[in-house]
Amino acid sequence: MANNMNQNLENLTMMSIPGDKITWRHMESNTDGLYGREGLRYFAIKLDDDEAAELEELGWPLVWRNVNRDENEPELMKAFLKVWIKYGTRFPIDIFLVNVKNNTKTLLDESDLDSLHIDTKTIDSIDLMLRPYYWTYRDQHGIKAQVQAMNIRLSQSGLDDGYEIVYKD
Repeated sequence: MANNMNQNLENLTMMSIPGDKITWRHMESNTDGLYGREGLRYFAIKLDDDEAAELEELGWPLVWRNVNRDENEPELMKAFLKVWIKYGTRFPIDIFLVNVKNNTKTLLDESDLDSLHIDTKTIDSIDLMLRPYYWTYRDQHGIKAQVQAMNIRLSQSGLDDGYEIVYKD
C-alpha cells in the first residue's frame, strides 16, 4: 500500500468513468465543504481491485480507506485515486462540459466550476487525462495526480427534454 516515487510516470488516460465512482467532490474552490477547504479543487475515483493493482504497480499515489461503516465487521480496505484540479500553473488544463444531445463541448474556466455548482450536479460520466505532478516540501516529497484534460457529462433530467442547454455564453 506504499506509494512508489516513480519519476518516470507517463500521463494516464481513463475513459468513461461512471459518475457513481466519483467521490470526495470538491471542485468548487469558493467554499469550505464536506471534503475540503477553500482554494483547493479535487475529487477521487473509487477503484476496483484490478484497477488499484495496476495503478499502484505504475506508481500512481493511491489512498486506501476502510469503507465498511459497521464497527462489528472487519475492515474492508478500498483504493481511491485522488485527482487535483490546479489552475494558474505553467501546465494549462482543459475541462469541458459535454452536451450529449447536441454533441457539443463547452470549455469551462475556473469560475465556471464554481458558478455551475459541479459538486452538487449528478455526473453521468467523465473522461480524464492525468499528468503526474512531483512535489517537494522541505524533506518530504511525493506525486499528485493532476487533471490535464477532462470531459464532464452531466445526467440529463426529464425537464431537459426538447430544450437546448446552454451553460455558458
